[in-house]
Amino acid sequence: MQMMQRLKKYLAVFLVFSFLFSFSARAVMAEDTMQRTLTDSLYGGLIGALLGTAVLLLTDNPGDHIDYIATGAGVGILGGAAYGIATSGVVERAGAEVEDGRVTFNMPTVKKEKVFDEKVNKVEEIESVDLIKLNF
Repeated sequence: MQMMQRLKKYLAVFLVFSFLFSFSARAVMAEDTMQRTLTDSLYGGLIGALLGTAVLLLTDNPGDHIDYIATGAGVGILGGAAYGIATSGVVERAGAEVEDGRVTFNMPTVKKEKVFDEKVNKVEEIESVDLIKLNF
């Protein structure tokens, strides 16, 4: 009985936070960087909570480890925020850049490009990631 009460508390807290993050993401539509960071944080939190639930179900006594859900959500939010900040830069970066004999490693950014496909008569959005950039 006590396990169900704790589970309900964690679920209620998670739903409140997910509502706040989704509301915040819609409220800041004009700011692309903030929107991307908040959206990635929300998705990271959801994925983290799902992974925490999966790990919880793999334990012998799930009632003793309900905090795995909150821990997974927290780690997911932090990871999503870090990814959103790293990929929201204006400068498109490759995973590794070689310039003047120096090699720098970066968080690669996803480039989006709209291309008209004549075969299906439709505009498609293509996403790509540069792994290595060489400057001559």
